[in-house]
Amino acid sequence: MAQIRDVSKRAGVSPATVSRAFSDPSKLSKDTLKRVLKAAEELNYKPNSLAQVFRVKRTNTVLVLVPDIANVLFARVLSGIERIAAENNYLLLVSDTKDDIALERAGLEMVETLRADGIIQLGERPLGDLHTHPEPSKVPFVHAFDTPDAVPYPTVRINNVAAADAMASYLLALGHRRIGVLAGLKDRIVTRERLRGFRQALDSFGVPFEESLVEYGPYSMAGGAQSALRLLSRNRDLTALFTMSDEIAIGAVRTAMDLGLDLPANLSITGFDNIEFGKFCTPPLTTVMQPAERIGEVAMTLMCNLLAGETTGDAQQTLATELVIRSSAKRLAQA
Repeated sequence: MAQIRDVSKRAGVSPATVSRAFSDPSKLSKDTLKRVLKAAEELNYKPNSLAQVFRVKRTNTVLVLVPDIANVLFARVLSGIERIAAENNYLLLVSDTKDDIALERAGLEMVETLRADGIIQLGERPLGDLHTHPEPSKVPFVHAFDTPDAVPYPTVRINNVAAADAMASYLLALGHRRIGVLAGLKDRIVTRERLRGFRQALDSFGVPFEESLVEYGPYSMAGGAQSALRLLSRNRDLTALFTMSDEIAIGAVRTAMDLGLDLPANLSITGFDNIEFGKFCTPPLTTVMQPAERIGEVAMTLMCNLLAGETTGDAQQTLATELVIRSSAKRLAQA
């Protein structure tokens, strides 16, 4: 394998000039740079990328922490991140953390030890929780989705409270009053916010909230199927299910059919996220459109701004949602 001295000898320059051609080419004349690159190509010379990292303190790599890479929503977000990363010549490292704080802290250490330039967090845990030492980290950090309020770094999210209020209000406007809730995991920010939006809608329609009509479980199809079975087994008079994700809703559809319910004649079901699978349910799923790809694009744009040392303007960004009305929710006959 060719060494830097081989290239310098063929190009008629010093080894330092060869090194500068790959680390800071703007400091060389066009003629000198052309000679060095031509010699490197002829000798198939590969610069020491690790040495360059420590010299310029930049890897052009961003680490994305994903709490559940099997979740379709996160795959859509990654697609948006990848698009902007490619446009700006960044590579991505993706860590499927399973919401494990030890894995997330290992990701923070990667940036601190110059193995990545910054972190995009798709999980719920803020940067402050990842520190293992009292000194705050100066790691470039962007938080997407379930972001805590008032954090000192860029975030991008939707208004979960308003979106849940809109969907619950839609069900209430269709005449539903016995509405079960298939919530996600009880301790999550997103679960609490969407439940708050649901309760706001009930208050607006003068409908009392019943804790017994809420069932918690994982944000997954299996979790939705199990939660629906528990809730429907003890509340056979429900006319609708408000679910906190499309995957939960799809699992609930399967359970409802197994119980012999005719959808939506006997039971209306709504989702949240607008994943592709929802279009192909039977019946197709009424849901909340969450702009997942756009969330990824904005998150990576914010990261590029951070790494370029540019001001990010309004770094706390909230993107719009909208209801997607299909046929899984039906107006009650008496409404």
